[in-house]
Amino acid sequence: MTTVLLFLAVLSFLIAIHEAGHLISAKLAGVWVHEYSIGFGPNLVSGKINETAYSLKPIPFGGYVRMAGEDVEKGADQDEDVPEDRKFYSQSPGTKMLISVSGPAMNLLAAILIMILVVGVTGTPRVSIYGFLEDSPSRGKLERGDQVLSIDGERITSTNQLNTLIQQGDGSSLTVTVYRDGEERVLSLNPGYYEEYEKYMLGVKLGTAMTTEVTRVDKESPLGKAGLTKGDRITNINGVSVNNGASVVNVLEDAKKGEPITFTVARDGETIDLTLEPANPEEIFTGFSLNTIRDPVGPITAIERGLNQIKSIIILTYQGIRMIIRGEMAAGQAVAGPVGIANILGQSARQGIYPLFFMISLISLNLGLINLVPFPALDGSRIGYATYELIRGRPLPPEKEGLINSIGFLILIGLMIFITYKDIIRFFS
Repeated sequence: MTTVLLFLAVLSFLIAIHEAGHLISAKLAGVWVHEYSIGFGPNLVSGKINETAYSLKPIPFGGYVRMAGEDVEKGADQDEDVPEDRKFYSQSPGTKMLISVSGPAMNLLAAILIMILVVGVTGTPRVSIYGFLEDSPSRGKLERGDQVLSIDGERITSTNQLNTLIQQGDGSSLTVTVYRDGEERVLSLNPGYYEEYEKYMLGVKLGTAMTTEVTRVDKESPLGKAGLTKGDRITNINGVSVNNGASVVNVLEDAKKGEPITFTVARDGETIDLTLEPANPEEIFTGFSLNTIRDPVGPITAIERGLNQIKSIIILTYQGIRMIIRGEMAAGQAVAGPVGIANILGQSARQGIYPLFFMISLISLNLGLINLVPFPALDGSRIGYATYELIRGRPLPPEKEGLINSIGFLILIGLMIFITYKDIIRFFS
């Protein structure tokens, strides 16, 4: 129930700010707005200010700003007393574009502000070395658990940034500062070129730097059933001492299938052994989280790193789309519907404030980007219609535009139903 309420709250918030973008730009342009609605269906709550009705409706998967002159055929009666110059289709192509792009722009702005805020509040996680690739040029210099602080003097805030800096060096020697055993160490490393990946790399497996303190445990997870609780500090696994997240992962990766695994934890001044026999050692990695090591940041740094995170997400989104088009990734793996998004939000909330707000920012960003796609019934199509009018000197006939939008809306509804079905199957599989 908590997951459902969280999903509805986040979805309603993102829809509200999206439609607020359309509303504000329409009002500033002098366009008559009949209704601003969050959701579809009959009114749950409704009020009117001047000519505009503000409504909250029970079906939360969308919203709208209904403007005079927006649908010539359906709105003819209601638009009778509206001055011609205040109707949407009487506006210039530039004004139509501005109103159409304002919704996605608000989602993009919200994504940026949320990311800056969460980075400023929580700081940024450190990047850690989790292992080495074959023939790694860094083996013997870097160690598992090293925290990468900077490369050539530039502070590292994400694995994407680290990889970008390595590529910019084009294989030349790098000055890498790491944190190890309570002190900073400066190393000189030469990246190696990996044909398989077609780029220069340090030959290491990267991850988020973590301590061995447990911050979350699902009761139904293998470790939860074995008795692990929030606040425990893992000290040994199968008799092997562990002192950071990388060493925990390293020991668990060496665990053999079918053999018992014993976790030794420190709890309230006592040492406790927890033994479990998972059917598959990979199950151990699910259902619990360790404390992430973060660096506090000031306002300017929060803005810089927040913008860098947004930039990285946009690049990853582009790469994901390219992989789908090339057939390197199934669309079902990359696309989630309401059920999938709700599940992801619930998991993020259980992991902490940073994963939750990171995911909210990601959803807002993708909502804005998707709406810019020139597909019928999306904001991008209206931008396309306005572009057509700008080039041809006359608008697309209203009846044709209405037909195109209706077909597009039906396709989108069908696509959402299909994706939701796939999400449900994936959820219960």
